[in-house]
Amino acid sequence: MILSSLRKEVEEMDFDSELVRRAQMLLTLDHSLIQVKDILLREGYPGDQVKELIEATEEVLNYFVPPTYDDNKIAIDIKHSKKKENLDSSPDILVDRISGKIELLTPQLQETWRVANEIRKTIKCQYQYR
Repeated sequence: MILSSLRKEVEEMDFDSELVRRAQMLLTLDHSLIQVKDILLREGYPGDQVKELIEATEEVLNYFVPPTYDDNKIAIDIKHSKKKENLDSSPDILVDRISGKIELLTPQLQETWRVANEIRKTIKCQYQYR
């Protein structure tokens, strides 16, 4: 979702296509924007284009509003093998206590889907016995 939004933003600007592909690859490898910027500059891409691309990426990321937490939601944090403990402290799944709706916050990670499916099974069983 983030990469498709970034792709639309980038299509409207004039960037070297190889620079964009490299930045996208680095972002999919879970590098932070600061790391992506440093890597691209070290690899010799033009500084002004790198700076503009990073700024455009930050703008796209700012459109994604973090989920709202309240007393009616259960936040579930999964211990992922690819997730850094101290950097990614946000939960992976939100479950609404009232409706049972499940919201995946890290759908790109396979473990999130597995846990969400187990939660769905449990919720389904609870509603059958009521």
